[in-house]
Amino acid sequence: MKAAEFQRLVAHLGELTPEQRRALGEALSGEGDATETVAVIEARFAEKGLCPHCQGEAQKWGYAAGLRRYRCRSCKTTFNALTGTPLAWLKKRNTLAAYGQAMVDGLSLRKAATRCGIDLTTAFRWRHLLLEIPAATKPKALTGVVEADETYFLESKKGSRKLGRKPRKRGGKARKRGLSDEQIPVIVTRDRSGATLTAVLPAVTTASITTALDQVVAKDAALVSDGAKAYRAFANATGRLHVALVASAGERSFGTYHIQNVNAYTSGLKGWMARFKGVATIYLPHYLGWHRKIEHDGEGFTRLSCIAAALE
Repeated sequence: MKAAEFQRLVAHLGELTPEQRRALGEALSGEGDATETVAVIEARFAEKGLCPHCQGEAQKWGYAAGLRRYRCRSCKTTFNALTGTPLAWLKKRNTLAAYGQAMVDGLSLRKAATRCGIDLTTAFRWRHLLLEIPAATKPKALTGVVEADETYFLESKKGSRKLGRKPRKRGGKARKRGLSDEQIPVIVTRDRSGATLTAVLPAVTTASITTALDQVVAKDAALVSDGAKAYRAFANATGRLHVALVASAGERSFGTYHIQNVNAYTSGLKGWMARFKGVATIYLPHYLGWHRKIEHDGEGFTRLSCIAAALE
């Protein structure tokens, strides 16, 4: 394990208690990728040390399949550090760290499967197991000046047996020009501290924007958007300050208010997504969560932190 990588992981996990340090020491008694993976798994569990079934106190209860087992003092159930997480029952743990690096490198499924020596279906399953929690993770609040805009991704039914239309080349173009039912709207909302929310919308309507933003955008925030009526209606209905910039009228900014930060993020997101040559719409939230994780963690997004994120 690289020293710098391990230090970043420890910093990500926070301050470790003596018990947590002992758990790490036990897990790191061997060598190799499997040991790294076990160390991450055990350290993440040691942060809480609670039964996943009833949140009771856990006590050590031997080992099985390379992981420490625990027994709940309250409900008497036995479990390991993966129980109740997306990685429960995961096989081939010795390959998981290498797969985490493929995630860091942003490889396609086929390239990740080839690099790690696993089946394509395994690569697919692991990707979405690792992205399940990041996809559902949202900032607690967007505060201050909050910029919002929407972008669009071409609808994709990749992997579906029932297209309902003629198939097209992966990453191809829509049949219709401009916006249409072939385009999937994604709202991108970002405050000046860098906290970011991205979410797939069923449509750009007041109802869908309210559902996406009402619990995240602070009540005293200043919402800055383009001239779409749905943003204004949302702000008016919820009592938030709203600044609308109409690009067609040449309005790029109003004092310190602009949407340049959110536009820059959107540009980076679209460029990053292009490598996958079309993402199945059903899995688009997972890829949005993956990109948010990369942007948030920066250099701290490593193969080990990628695994740790699936255990939160």
